[in-house]
Amino acid sequence: MVMVVAATGAFTTNAMNLKAEKSALEPGFIQPDNPEEECEISTTCTSENTGVDCTVDYNPAGEKLYHLEGNECTQKLYRPVD
Repeated sequence: MVMVVAATGAFTTNAMNLKAEKSALEPGFIQPDNPEEECEISTTCTSENTGVDCTVDYNPAGEKLYHLEGNECTQKLYRPVD
């Protein structure tokens, strides 16, 4: 019985760690109209595809937000789920 509980606990912990890695939060950046301008930090997003684009203040009509890589922000981010 102790082995079953230990195995179940290890499996649950591993699953929780994988979920936490996938749903890691990161700042979303506004992509400037002028490519020579820097990306501007905005709202917290996630790279996990939740089906909803991450936008400024989570407003559906707001600008879409992106992951910052070096000096560019081109990878679309998603709204985190609660």
